[in-house]
Formats: sequence, structure tokens, C-alpha cells
Amino acid sequence: MKKNLSKEETRRKYLNGFNAFAFMLVMIVILTAQDLIGDIMTDASAYEIRYENDEMFAEHGKIYRLYIDDEYCRDIDYNRFSLSDESGNTDYKYCQLIEDASRLTYTLILSAMLYIVVIIARNSVGSTPFTVENSRLIRVIAGLQLSLCVVPGLVRMVMSFIKFNYYSSTFDVGSMYMLAIAFVIAMIAYVFEKGRSLQEDVDSIA
Repeated sequence: MKKNLSKEETRRKYLNGFNAFAFMLVMIVILTAQDLIGDIMTDASAYEIRYENDEMFAEHGKIYRLYIDDEYCRDIDYNRFSLSDESGNTDYKYCQLIEDASRLTYTLILSAMLYIVVIIARNSVGSTPFTVENSRLIRVIAGLQLSLCVVPGLVRMVMSFIKFNYYSSTFDVGSMYMLAIAFVIAMIAYVFEKGRSLQEDVDSIA
């Protein structure tokens, strides 16, 4: 009886941990969305780009920084904030909204992937992980990882075209890494499917 109770307590502890992690993911998404909403509500005149010395890493020389209402926001890639319309005018607020929307898209996809990992872990507590549902969920993760390589950049491109009628981009090695990770996850899904088949064979013999 004590042994069974101990197993149940252990299972409950794991489930509580999974729930706490899922709640943390929701909070991260909410905070990222708040950044976008806050920038939407801020007046365009509040945005300013300054070219300043990097006090922390002097060897970097001068860097571009974004200020909002005269308060430091973050260091930026100036190429992404120098987009201009047909009249040669740029819009720092809109450029910041592009960054916010791309970051929110990335966060949503990544959070969805991690949440599915939580579901897989929950499904595996006290039982075999080699199930039809877990195999399907891992394939979903592979698809989400693939979308992580494409969708945030697509959001950036569409928003740039809406305001500036063109899109400036450079080769991103990180996207190649994420594409490779998607391939690895797809292989893991294949291994899980094979493991599930073997598990079914063992269960049928038993």
C-alpha cells in the first residue's frame, strides 16, 4: 500500500511540475504579446535611434540603440530599422512592430513545441512512451520546428512589403541549423514509431 502510494505521489509531483512549466510558457507568450501591444499604443515620435559607444565592450566601438520615450530599449541591427518608403521616409515605430510581431510568432511556435513535449512527458508518466499519440505528437513537433525556420521571417517580409514595398534580407545560418533540427526530430519520430511497433509485438506475446 505504501509502495503504491509512493508511486502515486511521485506521479502527482511530476504532473505538478509539468503544469507549472506549461503555465510558465503561457506567461512568456503573454509578456511577449504585451511588448507588441505596448509598442502599438506608443506614439511614433517616441522612437529614436542613437549611434553610441558600447560602454560594456569598448572593442565593439559604436553601436545602434533604440530609445523609446528617451529610455534605452535595446541594441539593434540598423539594417532592419533603416527601411524607407517610396518617399525616402522611414518609420522606427513600424520597424519595431515588425520585430515584435516576428518575435511573438517565434515565441508562439516555440511555446507550442515545448507544450507538446510536456504532453508527451505527461502521457509517459507511469507507462511506456511508445504510443500512437506520442508518435503523432513528435511528428507535430517536427512540423512546428520546420515552420520555425520559415514563419517568423515570412511575417517580417509581409509586414515590410505592406509599409515599405520591399524586403531586405541576408543569409541566416541559424535557419539552416533549425532546418537540421527539424530533420533530427523527424528521425526521432521515426524511431518512436518503430519503438511503438516493437512494444505492440512484445505486448501481444505477453
